[in-house]
Amino acid sequence: MIRIVALMICMALAAPAAATIALAGPAAAVALAAPAAGPDWQARRDARPDLFHPATGMRIAHPRAPTPTDIPAPARVVDAPEARAMLAAGAVAIDVYSAPNSRHDELDGTWPGAAPRLTLPGAVWLPEVGRGTLSDQMARWYAAELARLTDGDTARPLVIFCVADCWMSWNAARRAAEDLGYSAVAWFRLGTDGWLDQGWPLAPASPRPVDVD
Repeated sequence: MIRIVALMICMALAAPAAATIALAGPAAAVALAAPAAGPDWQARRDARPDLFHPATGMRIAHPRAPTPTDIPAPARVVDAPEARAMLAAGAVAIDVYSAPNSRHDELDGTWPGAAPRLTLPGAVWLPEVGRGTLSDQMARWYAAELARLTDGDTARPLVIFCVADCWMSWNAARRAAEDLGYSAVAWFRLGTDGWLDQGWPLAPASPRPVDVD
């Protein structure tokens, strides 16, 4: 009889501990299965929706600011070594750095006051195509320049960049991929700053004139 009572007491004492272990298991599993954080670009837009176009999601204000670490598909982010490898393999480099006064001459399409810019070797400088919104003229010019540079091949890889902390390259890369249908768009997030950080040389380039005909 004493042994039976002792066994019952041991079982009663062990039950709460077992229940605690049983409850801890699912809780731990839930914690491990917690969903990952959303895209960095979306978090930034949600935090400051006033800086973005409500329909397109393009950055429309304060473009010179820290950029996200990602970009909506089908565009993708590349670092300096991958950008360099892509260019060596025949990708087209597009520099979208802004021009002085952000305006071109309406008569001949040139960019008054724009001195040659040091950019990635072989890159084509297309100013202002990374603004959050484009005029019809600038949208047509961007589309025409990309078609010219790729011989109309929308599968030709593009490396689109500016400088570090510049949303205009983010906008321009999205525009090429989402609006113009280019399937191999790489956003070189750090741009010429990231290139220089590798110790690689830059080359001078002048901005392409806008087609005003």
